[in-house]
Amino acid sequence: MEQKFVEIVYELFGIKDLHQFMDISLKKLRDLLHADAGSIFLYSDADNTLIFKYTQNDSIDLPFKEFVMPLDEKSIAGYVGVNKKILNIKDAYEISDSEPYRFNRDFDRFSGYRTRSMITIPLLNRKNDLIGVVQLINKKNEPYYFTKQDEIICHSLSGIIGVSLENSLLYNEIENMWEGFIKASIQAIEARDPITRGHTERVTTLTLKIASEMAKQKDIFPDFTLTKDQYTMLKYACLLHDFGKIGVREYILQKAKKVSEDKLEKIKFKILYAHKAGFIGEDPLSLFEKIKKANEPTVLEADISNILDNLLHLNIEESDGQKIPLLDTDEYNALIVKRGSLTEEERKEMEKHVLYTYVYLSAIPWTKELKDVPKIACMHHEKLDGSGYPFGLKGDEIHPYGRIMAIADIYDALTAKDRPYKKAIPIETALNIIKKEGEENKLDINIINFFIDKKIYE
Repeated sequence: MEQKFVEIVYELFGIKDLHQFMDISLKKLRDLLHADAGSIFLYSDADNTLIFKYTQNDSIDLPFKEFVMPLDEKSIAGYVGVNKKILNIKDAYEISDSEPYRFNRDFDRFSGYRTRSMITIPLLNRKNDLIGVVQLINKKNEPYYFTKQDEIICHSLSGIIGVSLENSLLYNEIENMWEGFIKASIQAIEARDPITRGHTERVTTLTLKIASEMAKQKDIFPDFTLTKDQYTMLKYACLLHDFGKIGVREYILQKAKKVSEDKLEKIKFKILYAHKAGFIGEDPLSLFEKIKKANEPTVLEADISNILDNLLHLNIEESDGQKIPLLDTDEYNALIVKRGSLTEEERKEMEKHVLYTYVYLSAIPWTKELKDVPKIACMHHEKLDGSGYPFGLKGDEIHPYGRIMAIADIYDALTAKDRPYKKAIPIETALNIIKKEGEENKLDINIINFFIDKKIYE
């Protein structure tokens, strides 16, 4: 018996996951006392209730349904929770009318199960506060009810289980708080960059899907692993991969066209004035339409590029001799961009968001299991040939998780339907673009082929 106690203590103290803790602790306790079934209730101090959180039953298998009941003496679990004392009942159907608690027979009626013996144990934390209740049901060996010795065992183990449960609950609360912080961070980023709203969740979902499928294919990826802790780490890295955008100006994040509407109207006015003054002979509205076309973040046509070159060197001379360029240098540099809406300087500032991500996330005191979150989060723009950013990593310097996220990030950017400045590229075209990146040793071709062959994008 002493050896079993030691084994239970050793195993329970190492469990962080709440569901795993409830599963193992209840099974160990049932095995020790030869109980056919058992349940765990967690106490909620927010509304002074007990939450039916977990159950096991060797005799029947029914779908679990969580429910909440008040913490009072009317129920058996509530009575134990209020009084913080073990309650041992030989037969739940023969409770004296003088007792304040009653046994609810609804489950037995519904399932056909017959509840007889029952021992109910309060779970207390280090401060002797209630955190839960455990019920063990139907002793399976003679005398078919729980004995005084069983009560002593329960009393001895209740403190260990209570403290261990407190640790699991605390870890669960911290994890929930952290998940909430991440969601709030994503909302803050998307508020500054509404154009890419939904991108983070899609990249996270796709990255985790690829990684999960790769972990199953040991014949293709023998060295690839994805444990539960690694899965969590990768999920956080994905969710925070654009966190550094909080350090980029909103003007750049939200820039859908090359120049603003105000600047475009200013250019239109100068063209109309220049035509009226005889400085240009071309139809001004036709010329302005070409300027508007150049303002779109699509591939710039050669003839429009030539027009912009000419306008840069064309001035309007006013009566006082002052010369005003039809296009100033800033307007020209913006409109002449071959693809997209950002100038070279703006693009460099945008690319810094990955470096900001690394700097900001590195300031967080991550746990041992999550210490690689900053490193993985900032790898989605790195290329195998070293042409990526922010660090210009090459080959094996790029973690497999970073390689996966890079593919997911590009795929979503190409196929996203919510970008006002471009149309979504057909899936087949997007896959061809990604495959070409792999063939040019920019992305991992093995992961790309796996991604395409398994149709993970669907």
